[in-house]
Amino acid sequence: MQPLKKIPFFLFLLPVFFCLHGSVENYGYLNPEEVLWLGLQIEAGIALFFGVILFFSRNLLFSSLVVFFTSAWYLFFGAIQDWIKSTGPLNFLRSYSILVPVLVIATLLWILWIKRKKKLQPVLVYYFNILLLLFCIADGVMLLNKQQNAVRTKTVKNSGFDLSGVKQKPNVYFLLFDEYAGYKSLKDSFAFANDSLYEFLRRKDFRVLPLHSNYDYTPFSMSSIFNMRYVDSNYDHRLLTQADIQRRFGEIRNAEVFSLFKNMGYELENYSIFDISEHPALSGSNPIFPIHSVLLSNKIFHNRFMKDLGWIFMSGRFELSFIRNHYLYRGDNFNKKAEEKVISSAKSKGSSPRFCYGHFFLPHGAYYRDSAGNYNSPSQMQDLFNKPLYLSYLKYTNTVIRSLVNNIVSADPGAVVVVMSDHGFYNYLSPGDDDPYNYDGFCHVRFPDKNYLPDEDVRSNVNFFRYLFNCEFGQKLPYLKDSTVFVNE
Repeated sequence: MQPLKKIPFFLFLLPVFFCLHGSVENYGYLNPEEVLWLGLQIEAGIALFFGVILFFSRNLLFSSLVVFFTSAWYLFFGAIQDWIKSTGPLNFLRSYSILVPVLVIATLLWILWIKRKKKLQPVLVYYFNILLLLFCIADGVMLLNKQQNAVRTKTVKNSGFDLSGVKQKPNVYFLLFDEYAGYKSLKDSFAFANDSLYEFLRRKDFRVLPLHSNYDYTPFSMSSIFNMRYVDSNYDHRLLTQADIQRRFGEIRNAEVFSLFKNMGYELENYSIFDISEHPALSGSNPIFPIHSVLLSNKIFHNRFMKDLGWIFMSGRFELSFIRNHYLYRGDNFNKKAEEKVISSAKSKGSSPRFCYGHFFLPHGAYYRDSAGNYNSPSQMQDLFNKPLYLSYLKYTNTVIRSLVNNIVSADPGAVVVVMSDHGFYNYLSPGDDDPYNYDGFCHVRFPDKNYLPDEDVRSNVNFFRYLFNCEFGQKLPYLKDSTVFVNE
């Protein structure tokens, strides 16, 4: 019992609790290795902070209590801020200009109070040791319980795919361009006719499929595309939660389309933002959605601050070039890396057929480049409601599409190539935000054997792979009734 009053075990247990609690909240979306690595980084940071405070104070218990209080709000800052946002009477505290000073003042008051209450220090050390130990045990039990329940509740989807009907196995390149608007919305709302790209694709033997998206939000749209069915309606479409988005990521990771290609003997190549079965996302982080260990670290103070207010250091008086380069261009670097991977895939030869999935944040904001490929200013990149900037970035996107198509068709002429979008442009500032143009996307397909079946019953993305399997893989899958669902991200 005495060690619990004299040794601050809670400093070690705080990162353990942080990682365990985050793993419970995000079960199924984290790899143990990345959680362990993040935990070790936090342990090292707290140990260094503790060493500095101890050097100046020369008081073990006092230093540990100061470090614990400061580290706790620093690690759980995002959770504190989110709780405040959801609590009406405290909503005024949500802004950084109020919340951060409040936390700093609270820390100073804590330091002064602890320094004066020397007899209370061992009592508090004992209390925090017991508290953190109980928290860790509780989260450990919940984590084990989730693991056992996950095995029991695993489901198997079956669309009626008949492997015996498969007579050919061409390579398939599925190129998804995020937020690429359809021909009608570009012409009506942007006064731009996208004829040059459509004519280029026509000359490359592509055919237009008149598809619209079913959802205006990427995780929902991609889940429905890859599972060939609508997302279960067990969510509030007006106010999504982190759990809703995580469920979509899980549905994509275990999607039926990937299972069907694997059953046909295909090798999967994943150059996207999503994990697919045992094929991880192209990058461990991206500027749009939190994935991997970012699900834990995005609530730490400096990460939440950079997400919300990092633009301060991107340009102007407070510009810091190393921060700008690290944060600002992540999406652009991802797009270039995905393009290089897809082209390299097309030029490589393999013994098995391949399904290559490339997902590009193009022309999705941030609007990194103009139509000529030159970088926009940091303020322009983040001006997501600026339609001329979006249109200019879309024209740049067309050059990327041309490059990918030319390389794939030249290197792998017998392949099936799909160029499509998950949803259209949706920053119209329309009343209610549910503009029909949100769902106006585009889809072009190239079937080398030109076996295009009638597409009268194929009008939305949820039916795309049903159509592809029916045309190229000898299936007779029924089509679902077309619909659209607005979700508020």
